[in-house]
Formats: sequence, structure tokens, C-alpha cells
Amino acid sequence: MFQFVETPNLRHLRMAQVIGMVGGVSCASRKLYTSQPAVTQAVANLEAEIGTPIFERCATGTHPTAIGKQYLLRIDRFFDILDTAITQVLGRHGSGPERKIPQVDRLITGTQMRSLIATSDLGCVSEIAQSLGLSPASLFRSVRALERALGKPLFDRTARGPIPNKTGDFLAREFRRAMREIELAHGEIPHAAETGSLEIIVGALPMAGSYELAEATRRFMASHPSVKVRLVLGEYHKLLADLTNSRIDMIFGMLHKPDWAGDISEEILFRDSYCMAARPRHPLTERDEVTPADLARYQWVVPSMGTPRRTRIEAIFDGMQTRPRFHLETSSLTMSRTLLLRSDTITLMTRSEVQYDLDLGILAELRYPYLDDVLLKGITTRGNWLPTRAHAVFLDCLREITAQSRHDQIEHSANACCSQ
Repeated sequence: MFQFVETPNLRHLRMAQVIGMVGGVSCASRKLYTSQPAVTQAVANLEAEIGTPIFERCATGTHPTAIGKQYLLRIDRFFDILDTAITQVLGRHGSGPERKIPQVDRLITGTQMRSLIATSDLGCVSEIAQSLGLSPASLFRSVRALERALGKPLFDRTARGPIPNKTGDFLAREFRRAMREIELAHGEIPHAAETGSLEIIVGALPMAGSYELAEATRRFMASHPSVKVRLVLGEYHKLLADLTNSRIDMIFGMLHKPDWAGDISEEILFRDSYCMAARPRHPLTERDEVTPADLARYQWVVPSMGTPRRTRIEAIFDGMQTRPRFHLETSSLTMSRTLLLRSDTITLMTRSEVQYDLDLGILAELRYPYLDDVLLKGITTRGNWLPTRAHAVFLDCLREITAQSRHDQIEHSANACCSQ
């Protein structure tokens, strides 16, 4: 469920943005066709809301403080996202090429933005409304006001209730992106970070490398104890949808960006491989080399259909008349390990995920010589994402830990070869 910051007052944010551009309250009031007291009051309200000055007033004008510059950068990004989204919705289907689109802060409100985000999250509307102290009906009334302001339907009315149409889905996604900028703007204020107002949300893929992620998180929390870190486990397509909808900040795990995801960036952190795993003293651990026919005689624990690991397991038995029946499905490392230890079940895991179990003798590796796949693992983010300083430090921790882990594994493999 989307976590809401306070509903932003778009007019106040626009006034602060314009002051930052022109360097003075009087110039901003003329540019915005409003009174100086209104602009001054708007800035005072914003400064009271974030608990620190945004501007310094001096004889040469009104200039942003160091914190104010950070804050205004986020406000610029906030309006860039909204202006682009509204232009795309209204400009593409307007009454003509000369149609003038009003400034977004004169067209919609923060309450309408929040209401569209809430009502587009199907199945959670009542829960979100309750958390906001509102009724679902009041949220939908606000959305209908937004539809009238835009002159565009955002929902299709069905027997199951209102369902977002393509335009509604698009705007809800862009509104989430914009609201995340406000959330990060608040989190970057030093005293806000100290009180735990900043949250880093990481999506983790199954078999991503739980040791690396846990160690990077531990190292980060040691230096930033007041920043919240939320680790969300899920399958790739679910996490990718959450990433594009700004519900999470990054994905850690295997990199396999779809062709259509042009606004997604990937950073390779390390190269992984597959490993055939079973319990210690499994009958196949005595073999110098295991064949597909050997593997087909045993039960397997596998992830769901369509995942890269499941596809690789299926490929082992291509062309064989006798194939194992994959009746055990789970993406949980803990469940997989338990099933392996209590039976002669076999599975395929990524080496980064299983290496410590192998080193400690908890699991055993089967000598299957045909696993030469190279798996690229790293971080997936939105292409235009601007991390906070805390996010940047967290990413650095991941880079350091994965580099260290790969170095340790190379040394371990070299030592194992020498001992043989």
C-alpha cells in the first residue's frame, strides 16, 4: 500500500519554486499574478511544515539556503513529472494543436492527486481510506472532481465498481512518482532523517543473494541508524511494477530488463552461476559426474513457471523421455533448504545464495558439469531516479559487499582447487 506524506499544497510549492528561480518575493508575486503577502505566507507555511528555513532574506533578495536548494531540486522534479504527465494527457487529445494547458497547480490539487493514487490501488481502497480518516466515497468524489478538471474519464464504471482506465493508470503512476519526490524532499531534511522520516525501500528477488543484501543493510544501518530500511521480497514482474509505480526505490537481484522497459536502468554488481544442491550424503554425492538421467530419478523442488531458474531446470531434461514431475514449488530459500535436508529432493540454486550452506556442510553440491550459465546480478532503478544521500550510501554498501563477496569466493575456489 502506498505510504502518503502530507497532502502537498501545489500552489505553495509553485510559489517557493518561482522564488528560487527569480530570487525575490516581489518578483515571484508579479510572475504568479498574486499578492506578496500570499507568497510570503506560502513560504512560511512550507518552512513550518518541514521545520527549517528554505530561504535567506537579505538586501540583495531572497535566496535558498543549502537545505532549501535540495528541497527546491525535489520540487522542480515534482512539477516536471506533473507537467509532463498532464501535457501528455491533455495535449495529445486536446481540441486542437493551439489548445493552451493551464499550469498544473491551477488545474489540480494535492487532495485530488492523493485520491487518484488511493482509488487506483484496487482491493485496498477501504483500507487506505480508513488510514486517512476518510470514506471511500469521499475519495471517489475527489477523483470525479479531477475528471471534471481534466475533462477526461479516469475510471470505467463496471458491475464490480470503478476500475481505472488507461489514462487513470498512467496518471496514478505519475502522481506516485511525483509524491515520492515530496516524500524524499522531507526525508532529506537533516532533523527529519534523525527522527526516522526517511525510508529506503528495496525489492529483493528470490535467490538474489540474501547474505550480500543483509550484510549491506547491516553495514548501512550501523552508520545511519535513524533511516528506515524496508526489504520487500517478490517475483521480478511484481517488483518491476512496484518500481515503475514508485512503490519501491530499487530491485536487488538478477538483471533481465524487458525490452519495453525503456525508463529502467540496470547496474551490474556481480556475475553469478547456478549450482546443483542436495542434502549431505545424498546418493548422488558419491558420483564423480551426475547426468540428466541420474537427476530425473529424484523429486525436485522448483520455483514457479516462467522464472529464469525454473526455465533452466526444465532445460536440463529437454529431449528426454523420462522427466521428473515437478510437484514441489516454492521460491523460499528456507523452505527449499528444509525440503532438501529432510529428503532426497534436489534443486538448482544460485551459487551466491547457497555458497555459505555448502561451506558449512549444511548442503552438498552435486557434480553436474553442464552449468556454465552466467547470471548478471545487480541493482535495477528508475532511469531518472535521483537518490538521496542515504540511498547513495546504501548503494555504495551493496557495491562494496558484493565486490568483497566475489573476491572471497574466487579465493575459496582457488584454495579448493589447490587442495585437490
